[in-house]
Amino acid sequence: MGFVIPAVRQGKQVMAWGVIGYNYKGPLYRFDLEACTPPLRYHLQRPFRETPANGINCPKYAERIIRGPLIEAVRTFTNQRKLPIVMEDKSRVHNNEYCDLTRRDLGYRRLFHPPYSPDLNPIENAWSELQGRLAHFPVHAGNRDVLWGQADSAWEAIR
Repeated sequence: MGFVIPAVRQGKQVMAWGVIGYNYKGPLYRFDLEACTPPLRYHLQRPFRETPANGINCPKYAERIIRGPLIEAVRTFTNQRKLPIVMEDKSRVHNNEYCDLTRRDLGYRRLFHPPYSPDLNPIENAWSELQGRLAHFPVHAGNRDVLWGQADSAWEAIR
């Protein structure tokens, strides 16, 4: 459910995460790729593959997305008496023992789908719409904060 928003001219990028559902669109969440790594909650049978310090790995995704904004989205659907299903592609970040344990502890149901498949995962259409709206901004972002402001504004405009 993540998306990298590129600023082509400056070589800067921001990673974003979003959630959509039937008659629902949550806020866009900025996933800063700084070097902090959360403490591990689980002892794993197989160690996860490390990424560069500024990259995303299993614990970062689990702690900052699954235990972060995804909890609010699941609560929203549950309060509407709907049983949410989390759709994630088979990215290494999503598909690992650490994230599986995190989802199990939180009681999330999960549905796999092929990556970048807009017919099977509607969020891909939302990312495409966001990218199109970003291309129409008159001024290209000069830094990540400006880029994020443009992305957040474009996301809010999507209906």
